[in-house]
Amino acid sequence: MNFRKREREASEVETGALADILFFLLMFFLMISTLASPDAIRLLLPKADSTKVTPPVVESIRVSVDANNNFFIDGSDQPYVLDQVDAQLKEILKTKKANSLIISIDKSRSVQDLTDVYDLAAKNNLSMVMAAEKKK
Repeated sequence: MNFRKREREASEVETGALADILFFLLMFFLMISTLASPDAIRLLLPKADSTKVTPPVVESIRVSVDANNNFFIDGSDQPYVLDQVDAQLKEILKTKKANSLIISIDKSRSVQDLTDVYDLAAKNNLSMVMAAEKKK
């Protein structure tokens, strides 16, 4: 019986092909990096004339209509009728640079009452905004 240990053969890993692949990858990334331009995306950003920007002031006129068809303009306590509202709007527009009319109308009023106010707003070149009361 032969109980002698055999000498094992040393295992080897062939790295020749691995070195070739790494060389090709290195060459590929070097060539690509020279072709890439940092100025590829050019943005044309606007330049500000001044550093401080003030938002435009939006003024509006508030008109309220109650159940008795009384008109209250800009929170005044004096009620107006529909025929007086146009003159009051023109008077307010002389002093106030408003571009919108906010109307809050009682729910018992008809649609015709709303369209009458809308016609007054259109006549005075005001855009119309509806305001509703919160539910109680």
